Amino acid sequence: MVGDKNISNNDSKNKSTGLYSGESWLKTCIEGILFVSEGIVKARDISSVLEITEKKVYEIIELLEKEYIDENRGFILKRVAGGFRLYSNPALSEILIKFIKSNIRAHLSQAALETLAIISYRQPVTRTQVAEIRGVRTDSVILTLVDKGLIKESGKLKEPGNPILYKITDRFLELLGIESLKDLPPLDDIKENEEDNRILE
Repeated sequence: MVGDKNISNNDSKNKSTGLYSGESWLKTCIEGILFVSEGIVKARDISSVLEITEKKVYEIIELLEKEYIDENRGFILKRVAGGFRLYSNPALSEILIKFIKSNIRAHLSQAALETLAIISYRQPVTRTQVAEIRGVRTDSVILTLVDKGLIKESGKLKEPGNPILYKITDRFLELLGIESLKDLPPLDDIKENEEDNRILE
């Protein structure tokens, strides 16, 4: 943890009460830890790093929870699976989903988007099966999607050559802002919309 060398006396290092004694600075430290963490943070881990009791950690967590709600911040603090994690404010769900979808489209080719759609609705599938549906080879696209963490290997097909099966990842669901593939629109609805578009054209 790197801090300003010129912090106030209230926030200075104090061996008797922990690494940092000031409540304001403890809030800053814990918020920073939660911000950089990619998963759930346990109270014992925060306690160990800041050299304070777990009871003190929970006191600071309660202050942060209230502060985020009272100030209507863009994120909230939730207690999950025995730990803590920052989440986006539920009130922003529609805005964030719109942003994430546009962000995915901006960074993925049309081929990648088509491949993701096929895997989402047909998983688990092999490269060959995806290629048969798209009508073109997909080796490089598959590798790109694996590298971006949007799809992953899901075993092998029990047939000659034992081709690798692929499925979408939780990261992909997170970017789309959905809980599971059940939240995707039914294929029948998509086909009907495509047919309506053809008629209009």
